[in-house]
Amino acid sequence: MPGDLKQICTVMRYELLKNLKRWRLVGLLILVATISVIAGTVAGGTGSLEELAKNFLGPFSLFIVVITGIFLSGDVISSEFEGGAGYLLFSNPIKRIVLVAGKFIAAFLSALLVISIFYLSGILIMLNTFGAVPSRIVGSFALTILFICAVLGFTFLFSSFLRGTGPAMITFLILLLLMPFLQTYLLFNVGVEPWYLLTYSWGAIAGYIDPPVQRVTTTYHGTYYNYPDFTISALVMLAYFIVPLVLSMIFTKRREMT
Repeated sequence: MPGDLKQICTVMRYELLKNLKRWRLVGLLILVATISVIAGTVAGGTGSLEELAKNFLGPFSLFIVVITGIFLSGDVISSEFEGGAGYLLFSNPIKRIVLVAGKFIAAFLSALLVISIFYLSGILIMLNTFGAVPSRIVGSFALTILFICAVLGFTFLFSSFLRGTGPAMITFLILLLLMPFLQTYLLFNVGVEPWYLLTYSWGAIAGYIDPPVQRVTTTYHGTYYNYPDFTISALVMLAYFIVPLVLSMIFTKRREMT
């Protein structure tokens, strides 16, 4: 019987093929190409290289990563427990933890391809406009990879115990509506830095390219945070990745067929 590592690779390979057969990955690549053209048009009139990079990556990376996570992992676990597919899969000598690991790696590699094309499009636009690329863009890309893992872990968690389109809807509502609203309220109405929110940590992706001299500005009107702390943001993303993924493995192991 093949070992766990070989089984993970097998699950990963078939999951990647499934994404291609369902046209999910191809559709995401087309979406990223379209958004890249729009982002390049919007950010093309900026005055400096750093401003171009921040305007290109900042407003669109959150939407791209969240939509990618929803498309690739919104039903990746729940679908195995519905429609009878699990009766065929779970009858084989494969651990459910191995199943989750293989599916996560496949979703991560697909999402990494999507976001890499987005960054590559931005780099080509920067080279065409200024003939150079910001030196800190590599660090920004590393933070984006952490953010991808966090979003996928978040989505896997909901997919491990919810049914149907529930995981995708909840992830969309939390990451694109609830967290941004709560973040804005805490920053501008309460004056508290919401460092624990995943969407606030996302601001480090663009902020890392050209951070202002002062991170915190205090005036008579209140305290303003010019960008998230990069170390704390990386740790928050790591926590949103590890904790939900471990919980999703536990819930998947205990879940019953429906």
